[in-house]
Amino acid sequence: MTTDADVWDLTAALEGLEQAVALGEQLGLRDELDQAREVLAQASHRRRLAPETTVAALLGATGSGKSSLTNALTGTEVSQAARIRPTTTEPLAVVPETAVGATGLLDWLAINRRVGVGGGWALGEATVLVDLPDIDSDEPAHRDIAERMAGKVDVLVWVLDPEKYADGVVHRDFLIPMAAHAEVMIVALNQVDRLDVESRGAVVADLRRLLEREGLGDVPIVPVSARSGEGVESLTRAVASVASDRLASARSLVAHVRRSANDLGVRTGLIAQALPHAAAQRAAGVQTKQSLAALRQAAATVAGVDVVARAVEGSDRHRARTRVGWFWLRWVERLRRDPLRALHLGGERSSSPEPGDTERSDGGPGRGVVDLSSLPPAGPAATGNLRSSAHVYAVAACSGLPDDLAVQAVSRSDERAENLSPPLDRAVAAVDYGTWKRPVWWAAANVLQWVSALTLLVGGLWLVAIHVLEGYLLIEADVPRWGRVPWPTALLLGGLLIGLVLAGLGSFLVRVQAGHHGKQIAHRLRQVTDEVVDIELIEPLRTETCRWAQLAQTLNRITSTDIS
Repeated sequence: MTTDADVWDLTAALEGLEQAVALGEQLGLRDELDQAREVLAQASHRRRLAPETTVAALLGATGSGKSSLTNALTGTEVSQAARIRPTTTEPLAVVPETAVGATGLLDWLAINRRVGVGGGWALGEATVLVDLPDIDSDEPAHRDIAERMAGKVDVLVWVLDPEKYADGVVHRDFLIPMAAHAEVMIVALNQVDRLDVESRGAVVADLRRLLEREGLGDVPIVPVSARSGEGVESLTRAVASVASDRLASARSLVAHVRRSANDLGVRTGLIAQALPHAAAQRAAGVQTKQSLAALRQAAATVAGVDVVARAVEGSDRHRARTRVGWFWLRWVERLRRDPLRALHLGGERSSSPEPGDTERSDGGPGRGVVDLSSLPPAGPAATGNLRSSAHVYAVAACSGLPDDLAVQAVSRSDERAENLSPPLDRAVAAVDYGTWKRPVWWAAANVLQWVSALTLLVGGLWLVAIHVLEGYLLIEADVPRWGRVPWPTALLLGGLLIGLVLAGLGSFLVRVQAGHHGKQIAHRLRQVTDEVVDIELIEPLRTETCRWAQLAQTLNRITSTDIS
């Protein structure tokens, strides 16, 4: 009876293969997954159709005696045996009347020729025996049938003869590729009646040597003669022992899954790839970190982080001079353009893009998309350095992948690096530069500048009035004095001096504050450019390499002895 362990192995194997197919689809694999998809579909059908029925098939080359052996195993003449080859042109199924549900299963296997047998079936009450066409037939259709059926039946009985037991077609095209099916495989060395005792031992020993070399050392070899009946009973017991416990179907499906996983691993290079040495892994990690630092710096250069930081400092000084600069020269500063606004930065926009900030399919900006800045485009040296840095990082990050996969992953990363400038520019444009903020001391300095200007103005107008009275109207004015200095003169000079001192002190404070603000903005810009690099380059590459690693782990788990 089927054990829980066998059901678990099959379930785990199928789940693993489904996971491998899903990962492969995410990684862009196409033709490489065809076999795996076919195995999954086959397993789904086979588990639904007569799960208690076992299909054992006889396969072999021309003249091996499959048809005669079929008759010997069944005890009746059900298959034609003759000198004319091929004798079997299409599959023949020998079905016991106790095999419940065999009809649907045989329909799925596309076996139309069927012969029923009564009770006393030595192979097992639920075992169907199938005689297949020659695997080396001159008719391509016959070989195709044999190959297709070998991938669907539950028990494989390979019929070999003393003359062609080492035939390359049998071993190279069938036995070696199907080594995973060793648990449900039997080798019948037919026509041993033609050999003497010594030759028989030598042939069996040589055949055992071949099977061990091909990873089939555990496959039983049963010497048999369909003509004399020698060994037929032993072969019957061997087939019945595999089929009667009803494990053959599950074990065969597990073998198919393992073979498919192994083929996928070989085609992608994941299974054959040797794990890097610990020292090599550490060296690769150091190289990856160094190349990542260079990549981030190159992205910051292309994004114009230093240019924008200097523009922020200039913008702070420009705005400050219009508030805390010398009152009588503020109009000159207002004629100048704000350095940050000249780059189309610092306007009223959100500090970060909204979730719906995307581009329309027609190429226009979507809802809430941040406009590009007016930063001068990066020069060829900067853009070339960015692409080179991205390439170096991708090569270091993919060092653990097989060569072909690494080349493909690096190529995709290079394509993404080609389109990195627009998202960098959008990220720079989306930063909140705080141009709406005005320090409290600006207001106090502005009030004092107005006071000093009014003081200067009062003093100046007072002196003009005195000059007009005494010079033109000949009226002597009594001017109050502050000590020896007339008050008008004191007001004029005091207003002038206070305004200049306040302007000088304000200019110093503004330079300090602007420098600090510029450093803050530079740090923030480095953060957003790093985020763009992470989103556009690092995360896709990390996701891809992780998926390849998961796929390799899954395939190795499936192909290992212990699936669970």
